[in-house]
Amino acid sequence: MAEKESSVAARGDGAQKAANGKIVVAIIIAVVALTFVFSNVAPATLRFLFIQFTMPAWGWFLAVLLAGVVIGSLFPWFRPRKK
Repeated sequence: MAEKESSVAARGDGAQKAANGKIVVAIIIAVVALTFVFSNVAPATLRFLFIQFTMPAWGWFLAVLLAGVVIGSLFPWFRPRKK
């Protein structure tokens, strides 16, 4: 019985380490992306059909980053399926 509990604990520990690794990678990517976004402060113009928008480049980058996060959460194609 003790062997069964230790093997379950070992599997849980490995899953915990994998989750911690994913969190660290996600934080690093977020910091790099936000550093890139906020280092581009020059005005940028977007033309779409007959409409023209001008705002700082960081605003456009941040909008695209947020759109990617929303789309990624709506379509979880690469998430493991629950059994």
